Amino acid sequence: MSAKQIIKAISVSVVAITASFNASAANTEAMWPGTAYNQQIPTFKQVLGYDVGERITNYNDMRRYLSALEQAAPDRIKVFKYANSWEGRELVYAVVGTAKHIRSLETLANNTQALADPRITSEKEAKSLIKNLPTSVWLQYAVHGNEISSTDAALFTAYHLLAAPNDAVNSKILDNTVVFIDPLQNPDGRERFVTRYYATVGLEHSADRLSAEHNEP
Repeated sequence: MSAKQIIKAISVSVVAITASFNASAANTEAMWPGTAYNQQIPTFKQVLGYDVGERITNYNDMRRYLSALEQAAPDRIKVFKYANSWEGRELVYAVVGTAKHIRSLETLANNTQALADPRITSEKEAKSLIKNLPTSVWLQYAVHGNEISSTDAALFTAYHLLAAPNDAVNSKILDNTVVFIDPLQNPDGRERFVTRYYATVGLEHSADRLSAEHNEP
């Protein structure tokens, strides 16, 4: 299975929760045949110079692409730093949702906290919160540095949610959930792996398990 096929499988398992995708705007993208994307949301190719799955996206390019998405749709995606790695790289997560939900993130967080504590929230209040609060979905990727497809799948999931909001499945997801995406839990390990991979790969990528690029120390 190619890297692009792996990314598609991972992304579909996350985004296509209830049905298949339908067409919405302009610029048909082959990852989900028949789905059309808003051209105002930048693609991998436009920002990074390659299509999703053609290369292993390193830490810096991951940050570049998240920044590009945030600049293109600041009302529907926010990127937050939550820590630093051992080697000093920022650990970040993105929050994707409707403009209404993104505007209300602090309120949503407070209400979710209230729902979690029955000492301060009555049963009646809890039922009201449950009825009105969107579900929070946390997607966490790439805890191991050599999990090469997961970070790209995370980025493409964010792109798909932003670029096709009127798609039937996307609309259902965005109306009912706020999606949190941690695209890279181990940036130090990924940089180690990606740097070594591209230092050892030949003129053509090889699927042979004995090839140098597949034999990291």
